[in-house]
Amino acid sequence: MLQDVAIEVSGGIARLTINRPDKLNAMRDQTADELKQGLSEVEDDPSVRAVILTGAGRGFGAGYDLPAIDMSRTPELDTVLDAHFNPLVRKMRQSRLPIIAAVNGPCAGASVGVALAADIVLAGRSAFFYEPFIGLGLVPDAGNTIFMTRLAGRIRASGAMLLGDRITAQEAERWGLVWRVTEDEALLDEAGAIAESLAARAPASVAATKRLITAASESDLSAMLDGESLEQGILGRTDEMRSAIERFVASKKAG
Repeated sequence: MLQDVAIEVSGGIARLTINRPDKLNAMRDQTADELKQGLSEVEDDPSVRAVILTGAGRGFGAGYDLPAIDMSRTPELDTVLDAHFNPLVRKMRQSRLPIIAAVNGPCAGASVGVALAADIVLAGRSAFFYEPFIGLGLVPDAGNTIFMTRLAGRIRASGAMLLGDRITAQEAERWGLVWRVTEDEALLDEAGAIAESLAARAPASVAATKRLITAASESDLSAMLDGESLEQGILGRTDEMRSAIERFVASKKAG
């Protein structure tokens, strides 16, 4: 039984829901592993033709669950990426199934990378994207550096990742991060309609087209993920990062 991810399959469509609403769907290592496992399970079901990925409650995902980091010892964030998050991102891009990310509410940090690893991204009108890494003494990871830069362009990606300003759903649509913005209450219906459209198409053609798009846009994805892991491993061992994480956790407890 999965704890952090709920899976529903109906009519050739699988819905994977990150199910930690009390944490605003902040992801721990187990969450990434369960998303990868869930995707593998629905891939093995020949009746499944499309996947919807979303978050339970009021947010898609608050990034990595920083309070879960054991600060009594030096964090090995490169190991976290190599063992849990990078395999998930690779799995999503290599999957035969088209993946629709339905971004509801906040989408921050590693959750942005996971959302942008989907093939089609929808956002509710109140959704926003947020790259908090530099404020934590870290670098963007989970594919953020390649997805954000390739989709939004270098200047916008630099502003988003260096300054850490929120990107509204409407801005994300203009930047090319999002296919379509819907009213919040219509988000899952729109995702379902797109999934039904994809499920009705020839699966071999869909899978082959996805492979070609990935080859054209992200042939160096694995190298970039490795680069993010390397830099994160170095920064995760610095006093600057430790102080930033401790301040973040303290602010959450105070709030």
